Amino acid sequence: MAEAIKGCVILKSVPNREVEFRVSAYLAEVFPGVPVDRIVHKMSRSKPLTLIRDVDRNRGQVLAQDLNDLGASACFLLN
Repeated sequence: MAEAIKGCVILKSVPNREVEFRVSAYLAEVFPGVPVDRIVHKMSRSKPLTLIRDVDRNRGQVLAQDLNDLGASACFLLN
């Protein structure tokens, strides 16, 4: 059986408050067990910020693309 390809999703930058609001709302849907205020607090830290580790390549690429579509700068990096 082939081993799943995994990596991490990195949030590189969020250009303004409007994008930060959209990204935090999106992440609250993706990670329903994490309170929104915790997401906002983590996003306020310096960038780059690792959002998720050991994620399947397909899911990681979708997450990174969705964040880019919302106006942030994000990427998926292989482990």
